Amino acid sequence: MKTRNFKTPLACYWRTFSRLCFLLALLTILIVIIWKQSQEQCKCPETEESGFQDAGKKEIISLENIWKMPQNPNFTVMENAMGPLPIPYKYLLGYPPAKKKFLTIGISAVHREREHYLLRTLESIYNHCKPEELNLIMVVIYLANNDSKLNEQSAKEIKAQFGVRANEGQLLVIESSLAGYPPLRNMKGTSSETQQKALYRSKQNVDYSYLLNFCAGLSWYYLMLEDDIVCANNFVLIIQHFIQNEEKPWTTIAFSRLGCIGKLYHSSDLIKLARFLLMFYDQMPADWLLDLFHKSQTQKDLIIFRPSLFQHIGRVSSFHSMENQLQDPEFQEETGDFGDFPTASCFTNIPVFADYIPAKVCPPAKGLFWGKNITSQSFFTIVFANPIVPQKIQIYTGSAEYNQDILHYGYVETGRLKIHTHDSETCLIFNRIGDFNNGLFEMKGISSMDDIDCLRIQATAPQKQWLQIRRISIWVKNI
Repeated sequence: MKTRNFKTPLACYWRTFSRLCFLLALLTILIVIIWKQSQEQCKCPETEESGFQDAGKKEIISLENIWKMPQNPNFTVMENAMGPLPIPYKYLLGYPPAKKKFLTIGISAVHREREHYLLRTLESIYNHCKPEELNLIMVVIYLANNDSKLNEQSAKEIKAQFGVRANEGQLLVIESSLAGYPPLRNMKGTSSETQQKALYRSKQNVDYSYLLNFCAGLSWYYLMLEDDIVCANNFVLIIQHFIQNEEKPWTTIAFSRLGCIGKLYHSSDLIKLARFLLMFYDQMPADWLLDLFHKSQTQKDLIIFRPSLFQHIGRVSSFHSMENQLQDPEFQEETGDFGDFPTASCFTNIPVFADYIPAKVCPPAKGLFWGKNITSQSFFTIVFANPIVPQKIQIYTGSAEYNQDILHYGYVETGRLKIHTHDSETCLIFNRIGDFNNGLFEMKGISSMDDIDCLRIQATAPQKQWLQIRRISIWVKNI
């Protein structure tokens, strides 16, 4: 029987174990070296581009520097992201109202070499207001000249003529430093625009934004005007009456068809609008941005009041003193009283053009109906929710721009005994009360008329022209 030799296997095992330990130690050293190198590479030195770059100064902003920025523990979205912009303003004339007004009228103004319209604009605003209207408004002028001395000179001229308005809390003139404006060089423009035009419209967006931001807390509503307009009589009361009877939620109402003139906003939307204009200040003109703004607030169609309450009078643009013949064909300085707003439904057999449906002009609405293919059988019927006793009736057809789209031959009837058909309403008995004259029907001094349920416009002859019904005004006797 042979004896086993254990020395040889133990020696082999020991050599194998030593080799494994050596390999493990070497692997550990390699892992440590690799880990240290990766740590060095992740330090992201300031000289290495991290993907963030200041477009103006062309300086690299490292991620590490951003992470090291001091954090605001009191940050809130409503205050910091949606609150007023921290813009410094300087008062040149007047002071803010002690309590909220009904309406702030905001005007951004710059100096023009050949013509000066601002004083005429202010004169038109105040002269076309009744005393009770003046107590409802605050006019804010934002002087946006590059030269502060020009602003001070303009403020002196305004004070000389309208200092009393400032003392009565109806006028405020401000400026701000243009040093805080965003870059206004190498602006983006369409292929047809010069760099100068792009610069002009971009600065105008910022001017409007600064003005809107300042006016946010002064009143319940804000009216945007320009420094070269005239107003219709009693425009403040007309605006007040209209919005009190506007049942649909709205963001923007236009009291003029021209650009930025006559746009009305809730003051609660001004900060949002100011930030919106700043965000896209170098992308497109202000009137385009205003149109996009109300659409972004889920108001698909712009609400347009007719006739226009403001007219552009400037013949010399603030852009390089260029000639500008822009006019609003629907402006009426004497708009008159718009009557009462009895609730009604409207029906017609006239083919409708686009979306100018009967409901847009049907009381209490103040829009426009537009139809075509008028025949001797065409009618437009107004059916009142409750019987009314009319004292005065005015119906306007056509417009300044489409002055042939009137009812050339027709009359008006009153109706009683309301009935329902399968798809509309009408009255059983009608009585003719008068004819259209050159597109206008007017009857006043009605004292013997009983209560009625319907009012019907009836055509008596075919016409090639289309038909616009732009205003139905009815004065109702209290029963």
